[in-house]
Amino acid sequence: MAPSMSLPVMFKHLAMSTLVAAQVSLSFPGPSGFDVCKPTDCFDAKCAGTPVEFKGTKLQLSTWDGANYSLVGDIQAYSLVQDDFGIFLHGPLFRPAQRKANDVLPSVFVTGSLTDKIFRFDDFRFSGGDVSANMKTVASSPGPSTMYPIPPAYEGGPERLMVAEGNPFFLNPGNHTASMWRGGVQVIDEEKCTTIFPVNPLMSALGRVVNTVGCHDSGFCFFSVWKFYDDSLPMLLDDCLYWCKVNAINDPTTCIEVGIVEDDQGTPICHVNGKGGVHGFKIGKDDTSKSNVFDIFLLFTGQGTFDKGDSEVYKIQLQVDHLGGLDSKPKFVKTLSKAEWGTDLWKKTVEKPDHDVGVDHAWIDDDGKYVWVGTFRKQNNGVHMLEYDTGKLIHSVRGIADIIPGKYGYTSGLSGIGAYGKPGSYIALATCEEFGQQFLGGHSAFVLLDISKAPGNGSTIIV
Repeated sequence: MAPSMSLPVMFKHLAMSTLVAAQVSLSFPGPSGFDVCKPTDCFDAKCAGTPVEFKGTKLQLSTWDGANYSLVGDIQAYSLVQDDFGIFLHGPLFRPAQRKANDVLPSVFVTGSLTDKIFRFDDFRFSGGDVSANMKTVASSPGPSTMYPIPPAYEGGPERLMVAEGNPFFLNPGNHTASMWRGGVQVIDEEKCTTIFPVNPLMSALGRVVNTVGCHDSGFCFFSVWKFYDDSLPMLLDDCLYWCKVNAINDPTTCIEVGIVEDDQGTPICHVNGKGGVHGFKIGKDDTSKSNVFDIFLLFTGQGTFDKGDSEVYKIQLQVDHLGGLDSKPKFVKTLSKAEWGTDLWKKTVEKPDHDVGVDHAWIDDDGKYVWVGTFRKQNNGVHMLEYDTGKLIHSVRGIADIIPGKYGYTSGLSGIGAYGKPGSYIALATCEEFGQQFLGGHSAFVLLDISKAPGNGSTIIV
């Protein structure tokens, strides 16, 4: 989740919520997030849903030449605003395998982090200059952020969701409750929610603020513990990137081993003042020449602000081993290399240190050629296309801040299908508004971005 409120307000809320949570945890030793996390009768998507219309709009595509942007033209997008969204949307997740024959787009999920809800959209159709769909609330979840799909528990059953949950202020009002839990990682099926992180009993009772979740086919999952006020407020517990060896990658119910990912020098990958912590990450390609070796892109963010702040992006190569035999001592996860990546985006497109881009989350296209990175700070708010291998910045799509007139909206998550310039390719963008807007009729927008056509002429894009 990206930043959300001014520092004085954060101090007040943090102090009050910590005191309340401490009192609550003395009386309720179990993870009280269970009270909020619950699948609905629509979890299997067989309910009718609510018809909605994504309204046609235009965003702006610019090309980066290494020193400056040049405007290319408008790019087609479709935007939906709903009262149920609240002001914070996160974690879009396309599910291409669930696409039906007549669908313009496959099913896509998105989370309402402040309303404690998970939504699903199906039955996409073009409708004039708009796109129609059916919207369904499939689960309640305490401060949901990103999601990872888990196969059905039985043949013909609904796909399950591993959900990163996090609320640094403890109070979760969803599902008609007022339970207290900071968050964690839960697997939601059609009957229940199963907490798999944190595993420490005390931490499980209090919760940890988890922002991003992702898994690798090797049987290891990764969780970024990150709070939006990194570098702005003191923290009792460090924000770190965790690894989890699950009991079964297609049916995860627990972490049988867990730890903090270390970099190539053996230093834990945790929050550092002036750098922030791992906000988002994206698991990349496998190294076909080595067993269980793969890339991960790490997006570091610090400070709860919309202008100045900290941003860095690294590409690391990890190796995992189920037996813990990567060193002389038991070691299940080892970083083989670490390098800065995409530096033009976070070093050159804004004037550092007076401004910052605020890196958020990332998506790798289906061809594996480009990585799309979202940013939320005002000087370069948008979604950006970079080369996977080199980190070279190619294009930026901006204009998200103006989708809802008179309100500052920012990019807060993305998922896509297809690849740049190929027919039927789209990116789903979650957006948020600055905290406080909910008292003034604030809303967030869910945006579908068409990346298949060139701006202005409708022809296929040639890079």
